[in-house]
Amino acid sequence: MAASLEKRGIVTLLLGLASLVLVVAGLRAVSDLMSPILLSLFVAMITSPLMQWLKARGVPSWLAYTLVLLGVIAVGLVLILFLAASLAQLSAELPTYRNLIDQQLTELVQWLDGKGIQAQDIKELEWFQPGRILQALLYFISALLGTVSNVGFTLLIFIYMLASAPNFSSRLRYGLATDPPMLARFRHFSSSISTYLLIKSWLGALTALLQILLMGFLGINFAVLWGVFSFLFNFIPNVGFYISLIPPLLIALLTLGWAKAIIFAVGYTLINNFFDIAIAPRYLGKGLDLSTIVTFLAVVFWAWILGPIGAFLALPLTVMVKTLLLEPFPETQLLAQLMGSGSPGDPLVPPTVESEDVVAG
Repeated sequence: MAASLEKRGIVTLLLGLASLVLVVAGLRAVSDLMSPILLSLFVAMITSPLMQWLKARGVPSWLAYTLVLLGVIAVGLVLILFLAASLAQLSAELPTYRNLIDQQLTELVQWLDGKGIQAQDIKELEWFQPGRILQALLYFISALLGTVSNVGFTLLIFIYMLASAPNFSSRLRYGLATDPPMLARFRHFSSSISTYLLIKSWLGALTALLQILLMGFLGINFAVLWGVFSFLFNFIPNVGFYISLIPPLLIALLTLGWAKAIIFAVGYTLINNFFDIAIAPRYLGKGLDLSTIVTFLAVVFWAWILGPIGAFLALPLTVMVKTLLLEPFPETQLLAQLMGSGSPGDPLVPPTVESEDVVAG
């Protein structure tokens, strides 16, 4: 009997792994379609509370919907046009930066040779090419623009999602009337993700604004572009800050010298840490209940599946999988608990939306 149960458990595990492989392969195969859908979904989750806020203050439903829709269209078009123009300018300046890199590397090698250190071989190493950082950046911007530039399809999905948001809640309550725990989980997921994304948006905007002022004061080229990158990469946990720091730091090093580059790096880091460590916990509480290693692996995993958009949506997507697909079932509750950041005694059932775990202020 025990052997039969053990065999059945192994078969179940193998079937689960095989199903997971098929799901992942399917997501990768339709990533071009899924990226705008998921992007529209989470933009709708950010803007839906704004529409409800307008309605609560006496704004008619049609006017609230129109204002939010026009606002999203305006912000999206401005962002795309700005990134496209900045990409063109940065591409035009790239040969100049390459020459500066080669010049400074040559000076460094000569200085090391004067100290008796043979460094010429280091310069010739294939991997030791700082200019590739800017090339990689251009590639990433191009890929990002390629994903979000399908404005028509993304906007069409967003229009329908935002229009159906008020009725979706009532249909969900009706459909899950016989499953209150799942309904509670879905409500918690929706409200916590909407709140998280909204708060991260304005915190990222404030952080980027101060960093733009810092870069403008120091005279770093493309300061507004790097500020926009700081805002966007604010949504990528763990590695987003370092990715957004490298390009302006490299340009500061090339054009302003070591002293101002160090001042910039310290100031940039202090601004980011002030909002991340001192301000964000006050409003985000415990965040989204994901461990540090899970957030890092989530970025890698979703970026591999969906491309650049996957990196930005890694946390919401992982929380969705954890809350709606893993926690409700006894077979996967242990995995969901291992993904969390709480102590082993913490309950799996999430608190209510109004609790401090979602919004502390």
